[in-house]
Amino acid sequence: MKGKKSLMAAAGLYLILGLVLLLFPGLTTAVFCVAVGVLLLLYGVVTILSFFAHRGSSTSFTFQAELILGILSAIVGAFFLTHSDFIISIIPAILGLYVVIDGLVNLKRGLDMRAFGYAGWTATLVMSLVSLTLGAVILRHPFGVGLTLWRMIGAAFLYQGLSDLWAILTLNKLTKDE
Repeated sequence: MKGKKSLMAAAGLYLILGLVLLLFPGLTTAVFCVAVGVLLLLYGVVTILSFFAHRGSSTSFTFQAELILGILSAIVGAFFLTHSDFIISIIPAILGLYVVIDGLVNLKRGLDMRAFGYAGWTATLVMSLVSLTLGAVILRHPFGVGLTLWRMIGAAFLYQGLSDLWAILTLNKLTKDE
């Protein structure tokens, strides 16, 4: 199966992210905002300083675009650091959308398994429908649930990782058998 290692790595990351969000939801969101804010701010400052340090050596559009990207990165990084409550409030909606999209991908995997003639394709179908439902619930109440929502997102990612892992291993076994 092409890309099996990257799919397995993604499933592993889902599992880890799910466990961390389940066990430490408040700490996770605060650390996330600070880490992303600091990284973006540092990237922006380094890019801006690099532009001015090498200003005379190149005037290409790419070099000027990097300056703009550096300025935008620094602004977004500062925003993450100064408005972390807002960032934390929109992340559930973004993650919920992601779970829905991944559920749709799993639905496609299930249909592919059916096309291969795998009798257990219905399990993948059911798991994808559960993922779609979890994502829809997250999207329905992204702002008002607080830490419970983060735990729910963690459970959704944990489930997503397990179902992805199962689907990948099953599809891989199926393709090896042919």
